[in-house]
Amino acid sequence: MTLNQGSLLKDRYRIIEVLGQGGMGSIYRAVDENLGVEVAVKENLFTIEDYTRQFKREAVILASLRHRNLPRVTDHFSMEDQGQYLIMDYVEGEDLQERMERYQFIPEEEVVVIGAAICDALAYMHSHDPVVLHRDIKPGNVRITPREEIYLVDFGLAKIIQGDKTTSTGARAMTMGFSPPEQYGAARTDPRTDIYSLGATLYTVLTGITPEDSLARTMDQEELTPVRERNPKVSRRVADAIEKALEVHPGNRFQLAAEFKNELLKAQSGRFSLNFSRPRDEVKEREGEAQEGSSPPRIITKDLGDHEQEKSSSLLVKNENGSSSPSRAERFRGGCLALLALLSLILILAFTVFGLLYPSLANYLLGMNLF
Repeated sequence: MTLNQGSLLKDRYRIIEVLGQGGMGSIYRAVDENLGVEVAVKENLFTIEDYTRQFKREAVILASLRHRNLPRVTDHFSMEDQGQYLIMDYVEGEDLQERMERYQFIPEEEVVVIGAAICDALAYMHSHDPVVLHRDIKPGNVRITPREEIYLVDFGLAKIIQGDKTTSTGARAMTMGFSPPEQYGAARTDPRTDIYSLGATLYTVLTGITPEDSLARTMDQEELTPVRERNPKVSRRVADAIEKALEVHPGNRFQLAAEFKNELLKAQSGRFSLNFSRPRDEVKEREGEAQEGSSPPRIITKDLGDHEQEKSSSLLVKNENGSSSPSRAERFRGGCLALLALLSLILILAFTVFGLLYPSLANYLLGMNLF
């Protein structure tokens, strides 16, 4: 059942508002009255005994996760005939879905930074012992704080892989457009499942349209519309990386989250200088601009365009062949001349000091024509 605003859960968590609802439960913003801090409460309405035991076991594993792009799970409990609950850090700010609704366009360079951060979180989860899968990555589960911190939130469908055994905190569920085909049936899900969902999330943010459903694509009922067909401003390499992540066959996707991240960043190499942190005053300044209806980017990038290239090239002296930098022979000749001049200066200084210290010996050596 949905918890009412103001109700007290387990004599500790005061419900402030509903953040989201689904068939399996809801997620709430609440206040931990024992500690005086805001938390997120994830509700799972499955209360069957097997699910309850499984939930407790997996909640302990989720609580062990510590990563800069993941909220902490701080508490867990089940309430008979009501539901199971995960208590997590509340991440203030907005999610990608809200940002898409607020701004019609999110720049590619900002999307790449967000994608790279989520890849870092996935790489950590997938390398954890036991492996943890998220299985519900979508724009609504990626949050960005006012301090530019990026979080992957909502572990309601998280799955734990222990050896050959796999379990999940609730019934298998999927989100059309964001879930790969193996998540629909009895096929085994693995880290490549999260890679698909992240690819679908980035596709949606860059184009404003959810990609064609994976199950329909598997049955040849639909084909994936290329990213650049929906948004020609996206670079070809970023589009290719996202489309590879969206392959319906897991073997054709990136096999590791780190591979996906590297491909996204390489696609931006040379085009943008990414700045992952900024002075607080600058953050406040841009937030003020956003409130006035200006463009949305919150992650600074520097476009290395024609003006910067012209400025840099103006500092170079062209040689006789018209190239924009000295030839190797010219650099070698110049270096030799500089070295000879330095040696000559050292010899002159050394003889001067020697003559001052030993004038008689210096005159004698001069007479022998040794200097």
